[in-house]
Amino acid sequence: MTARSLTITPLAWQAGTIVALVAIWHWAAIFHPAVYLPPIQRVADGYIRLCHGELLFSALLPSLYRLLAGFVVAVVVGSVVGIAMGSLRGLDPWVRPTLEYLRFIPAVAILPAALLLLGPTDQMRIFVIAFGSVFPVLLAATDGARRVDPTLIDVARVSGLSTIERLWRVVLPAALPSVFSGVRVALSIALVMMVISELIAADDGLGFYILRNQRLFQTANVYAGVLMIGTIGLILTLTLLAVEKRVLAWHRGWRGLMEANRG
Repeated sequence: MTARSLTITPLAWQAGTIVALVAIWHWAAIFHPAVYLPPIQRVADGYIRLCHGELLFSALLPSLYRLLAGFVVAVVVGSVVGIAMGSLRGLDPWVRPTLEYLRFIPAVAILPAALLLLGPTDQMRIFVIAFGSVFPVLLAATDGARRVDPTLIDVARVSGLSTIERLWRVVLPAALPSVFSGVRVALSIALVMMVISELIAADDGLGFYILRNQRLFQTANVYAGVLMIGTIGLILTLTLLAVEKRVLAWHRGWRGLMEANRG
């Protein structure tokens, strides 16, 4: 079996699975029609409508803006605070109790309070998304900073680097593999919080679009909205993996060298 066939076979299985599911859905919608099972063509039409025209600006783009804004805030805050806590041990007794307390508060539970404080605004939704997704990044960054080889820190200190320079040039690169693992988890949480934040007191976004169509019994549009959320998550995940592969190319090479030396 050639390398090319090994590459194509998993893709063929994946494509075949999708085609089979679509075929079963289409068959069930025709021979067993029900409100909750619309024809696949109507779902596809609703999905396409989300990609252009009025729905693009009233449903898709507002959700993308909130998701990306909250996710970026979570990544930046989580990375900075986590690396500082992992490297500067004196901060830990002052910061960790508060962070541990906040970490156990479900992000959904703060939504009513955020709505009272900030109102039904984009700022409120971005805050909820950031609050829900910051802790995986923070914990991963803290763990990554604490795993940095002490020899590297000593060399940087002997070289005359300041604390900020050591964090930026030594600790951050060494902690990036752990940070990226936390970022991947945070992305899925941010997507969930985006939808939840748009279910309450919203007038646009995919969450509002799905809820409105559910109340109007427009089931095909509900499924279209759900599929669009899945598409967003898939595209962002693939983008994140591509960025991680490029940024951590040195890390994979280093691991391969270490394994070769051990062998």
